[in-house]
Amino acid sequence: MRQDGRKNNQLRPMRAVLGELDRADGSGRFEFGPAAAALASFTGPIEVRIRDERIDGATLEVIHRPLDGIGATPSRALEDALRASFTPILALNRFPRSLVQLVVQSLIPATTQTSSPPWIEEKVTSWPPTTYPPSNGTPLSLSGGMVSRAAVFNAASLAAMHAGSVGMRAVPLAVGVALVDGEYVLDPSAEEEAAADARFGFGWAFGAGVSSAKDRMDEDEEAESLWIEAEGTFTRQQFNEARELGHRGAREVFAFVQGEFESFFERQV
Repeated sequence: MRQDGRKNNQLRPMRAVLGELDRADGSGRFEFGPAAAALASFTGPIEVRIRDERIDGATLEVIHRPLDGIGATPSRALEDALRASFTPILALNRFPRSLVQLVVQSLIPATTQTSSPPWIEEKVTSWPPTTYPPSNGTPLSLSGGMVSRAAVFNAASLAAMHAGSVGMRAVPLAVGVALVDGEYVLDPSAEEEAAADARFGFGWAFGAGVSSAKDRMDEDEEAESLWIEAEGTFTRQQFNEARELGHRGAREVFAFVQGEFESFFERQV
């Protein structure tokens, strides 16, 4: 049993808010409990600067704003991850010579990690590795945590779906997992992430026809991995087990988001 009373495979109570921002086509707030939250806006298609114009589809601009300070390297890395994940999901090819803008605001301050676990032979410390085993270790980062990054992904999805101005072939949703004292914990708290030997972020796209194994599964089971981030020291088996827990957790988030959208549109009638 964890300090907050949850089981290792249990998410914190989630909260989703749609349409909170007036000056955007769509917006969404997502929270894993009160300690991990993000707010996103989605605007477009709108006019694009000539230098950024693309003839084969809309330009996707992604901006991440931390709660404290200005966006630096961690924000740029998160923007790259969001852009890589959402570009194949959004129907950008239907809107050439235009701009689609996704702005995400973290609503919790970046946490500080000081641990830097040593390299252990025959263990993977980043994924996917360019070589196996990698040549050196990957310490826990000094800014943010996997759960806060997962909340950013989920808020971005809520905003894009709420806007409805650009079609989506799937719904990207994410969770964090930590390996603490040999045990895997889903949706780790800040204290659990700080004490972890390794931590992981997993994002999955849920939708019909997205999975490479779609011929072997029911339509409502289809999901495709689209975001993986890992830090710390772990074996290949530990990575696979954490990934499976992350998949189950992301499916719970998907079910929650489905329910929230059903309730939202019922209230609009």
